[in-house]
Amino acid sequence: MAYFSINVDLSELMNLAPNLSKEIFPRLHEAVGAVAAAAHRDWTSAVMNAPLWSKERQDYARSITWDYKGAFSAEVVATYKNAEAIETGRAERDLKKMLDTSLKVRRTASGKRFLIIPFRHNTPGNNATGNAMPFGVYQQARDLAKSLIVGKGERLAGHTVHLIPGAGMVVARKQPEFASDPSTKGRAMVPSRDYRWAGALKSGDLAKHGKDVQNRYAGMVRMESSSGVESRSSYMTFRVMMEGSSGWIIPAKPGLFLAKQVAERMTPLAEEVFREAVKLDLGG
Repeated sequence: MAYFSINVDLSELMNLAPNLSKEIFPRLHEAVGAVAAAAHRDWTSAVMNAPLWSKERQDYARSITWDYKGAFSAEVVATYKNAEAIETGRAERDLKKMLDTSLKVRRTASGKRFLIIPFRHNTPGNNATGNAMPFGVYQQARDLAKSLIVGKGERLAGHTVHLIPGAGMVVARKQPEFASDPSTKGRAMVPSRDYRWAGALKSGDLAKHGKDVQNRYAGMVRMESSSGVESRSSYMTFRVMMEGSSGWIIPAKPGLFLAKQVAERMTPLAEEVFREAVKLDLGG
């Protein structure tokens, strides 16, 4: 949870009116609420204009709320799970640590653990959950023959495979012990899928779009998925997260300190608004 505070010294007022209550100072009570509401709007606006991906902005902004905590105090908070990290900064993260805990890992013949990570790519105009692919790439991808999931089953967790260029993965005959299922005392199993692969975008197909686009979309397939009678396509790439590789590290990000900046902007305004409210309540 992220939060910020705006502190205004009301000690002089407390000396004049030790039995401070909102019935005696209704305008001050309203002024506290008005400042909190203004801070809420300011913080929300700052989040929606921050350099974050769209869903993160929306989830963060929606989580910001304010409420009175007393007659003359209010709190503005954000409950979004990543708010604190956005505000104060994110440490470097090595995503390969998931190889230590995921039962979905496979192993090469030399014993290296790896995961196949699927990425879904949005079509142009659909940016709500992430960036959309360039329109030129979409034009090429939508003409691909559709790949299909033709079966579902189970496989051994952590099984060893041979990686064969052009043929994919072939399960090794000899399988060392890896993990057991506490409920059955047998080998742990994980879901598996069988695919019928069709066309895929090759790196050369994407050369005209530049190196970054080549790296991101090379190997992309058009997967057919259906719900009832409706059939639609999704666009997927699959990348290998290999034990010992130098990649799959998310660099550290500095904090944006959006809430702190809002508090700094609101404090002088709050002081002025509260002084005027007190004057009116005292008949000044």
